[in-house]
Amino acid sequence: MAAATPFTTWTALYQAMLNALADAVASGAFKAVSYSINGKQVQYRSIDDLRKGIEWAKSMADYETGSAHGRTYAKNGGGGRW
Repeated sequence: MAAATPFTTWTALYQAMLNALADAVASGAFKAVSYSINGKQVQYRSIDDLRKGIEWAKSMADYETGSAHGRTYAKNGGGGRW
């Protein structure tokens, strides 16, 4: 296995993970990928695991860039029905 890709920003990690997924699809074979995030090594051994990781990295990248939008909740369950 190749050395782990070091963490710099969530956006860079998200892009690296997308590239790994694109490489796997293009080659028709998946190779385990590894990332070093704040001193902890995270390894994805399947495409499903990588896709879940991509979703997580995307949400973290959105928070990092300020483009995340939190969910809003209506007061009293909405519409005053309660």
